[in-house]
Amino acid sequence: MTGKHCLKAGLFFLLLILLGLAVSLAGAEEAEDLTAGSKIKLCAKGTQVKRITDGDYRTYWESGKVKNPWVTIRSDKPVYGLYLCFQKKPDSYEIQGKNGEILAEGNSLFHHAFYELPGVNEIRIQATGGKTTMGFNEVFVFGEGEIPDWVQRWENPVTKADILFLSAHPDDELLFLGGAIANAALADRRRVQVVYLTPSNTTRRSEALNGLWTLGLRNYPEFGPYSDRYAKSGKMKDSYELIKGGKKEVWRWVTEMYRKYRPEVVVTHDLKGEYGHPQHEMLADSCVHAWELSGNAEEYPESAAKYGAWQVKKLYLHLYGGEAEQTQFDWTVPREEFGGLTANELAQKAFDMHVTQANMGKKFNGKLVPFSVEEYGVKRYPNNRFGLYASTVGPDVGHTDLMENIFAANAGGEKE
Repeated sequence: MTGKHCLKAGLFFLLLILLGLAVSLAGAEEAEDLTAGSKIKLCAKGTQVKRITDGDYRTYWESGKVKNPWVTIRSDKPVYGLYLCFQKKPDSYEIQGKNGEILAEGNSLFHHAFYELPGVNEIRIQATGGKTTMGFNEVFVFGEGEIPDWVQRWENPVTKADILFLSAHPDDELLFLGGAIANAALADRRRVQVVYLTPSNTTRRSEALNGLWTLGLRNYPEFGPYSDRYAKSGKMKDSYELIKGGKKEVWRWVTEMYRKYRPEVVVTHDLKGEYGHPQHEMLADSCVHAWELSGNAEEYPESAAKYGAWQVKKLYLHLYGGEAEQTQFDWTVPREEFGGLTANELAQKAFDMHVTQANMGKKFNGKLVPFSVEEYGVKRYPNNRFGLYASTVGPDVGHTDLMENIFAANAGGEKE
């Protein structure tokens, strides 16, 4: 083949590649949101469908306790994606087709769950197992194409964490720990697990999921079983007493979290509860006691039998100790991993997902100061400072990495 013919052939193949790329890009168009045009029917009469299609997580529908509650969705256009945001998730459920065929088994863990579907016009979300309750904050229906990035497609919680972050309530993790979580998960590529003492309520649980997804996390968090109750006395001991079983129960649960996720490092609240919140104090205190308990199989033997005893190597508390000994970070530098935002800006973007907390805050000198990352995580309770409370791998020297000394210790033969 002559050089001229080679050039023509090369141009021809380049044209084919470009045409293929154009077709590929065309096929990657965002999926149409079919929700508004779909006919949705709820099993309970007298209820309003708009409560679960209004884009407002504060409104919801709930079936009440009935036998195998259901929701049906009909669409003139084929449905390829279904996104469910549960207000009340049954223990088991199915996504069924028009004739009752099972299109997907319901995920038993995720309260926000996405399902790919084969292009169907009728769907039935059916709780199984008999008499139960099912409810939704939101339901979204999508056509063919790329599902929007805001639709949450969670991965399972990690089985072995590098860093376990424990937060008292949804939004605390963003105000006080958000920069550290984002830096560990996105910049340092650590295996990160977030655990909440309490979900507060179903709306705030959804806001926690929205916030963590916006922050960039993809491993599903764990929500503790406790109520969000503020001790009127403002004292930590009374927070413990508001929980059935008292301090031993909370210590049991935190010890179980250590054993379940097997973290190298644990990071949690200030011992003073940042602005003095007794549940923040209670969680920090419980993390300190669990440090001593989790490595001893004779303590809380049920979780030791289930997960094995586990000794956390390093425990960090927000703002603990003198500033010179604290591990400190700069959350004001834009990072590619954060989409060009700073860690503080990303944390605030995630905090904005907590719509029920808008204009909420604490009074200082008689004036209400609304919650924000800038006000609470930068000015008042610096979210970039963590003190090493306990360590099995020696003291920090560099004070710039929560994982300092961990890899050297593991390389020296410590059990992972």
